[in-house]
Amino acid sequence: MFYIIEQGARIKTPTAQLLKARGVPQVSASTGVKAVSEDNRDPLKTVTAKTAQENPYQQQSLEPERELSPVIYAHQIMTSPVVAASINQTIESVWALFSKHHFHHLPLIDDKQQLLGIVSDRDLLRFAANQQRNVGSHRIEEVMTRKVISAASTTEVRLIAEVMCRHAIGAVPITGDGDSDDSRVLGVVSRSDILRTLVNRAPLELWA
Repeated sequence: MFYIIEQGARIKTPTAQLLKARGVPQVSASTGVKAVSEDNRDPLKTVTAKTAQENPYQQQSLEPERELSPVIYAHQIMTSPVVAASINQTIESVWALFSKHHFHHLPLIDDKQQLLGIVSDRDLLRFAANQQRNVGSHRIEEVMTRKVISAASTTEVRLIAEVMCRHAIGAVPITGDGDSDDSRVLGVVSRSDILRTLVNRAPLELWA
């Protein structure tokens, strides 16, 4: 299960909504294409198709079926305990956290430990480049992403990876399960966590 956290609200969001395919413009058919006649077909493909019809057993795969492995869930690979920053901190102090822990993403929380945003080291570099001046004293909430996609600890890693690719995000905070409004951060699943799992548990067991 996924959640959208925005302005302190925790909204349950169906996976299908996050993975909804984007519209593809319709392509009109070309008028310059002619149908292939029986005489103009590729003779190699014709022979291959005929052979397959005469020997239907050749269509069966000789490889044994691959056994399915157990599903991996977020709580099994997430980074925990979480290193988080307060929305009241300055950009300079948050950058110090990045430098100390070598993370690329930090959840941002309020005084009640509730998730309010997320920030990356790239966000800070981009902000500093655009301002073209010392931005260390600015508050981190000026830079943070306020609309955060989070996931429950029982969410399949396969789905988290798919959502990360679809939305071009590098990390997903893991929050509590259930329908409550409690958005305390239990952990973080990043691209590094998924790659580490691929290396240590190859082949990656992300299917049911």
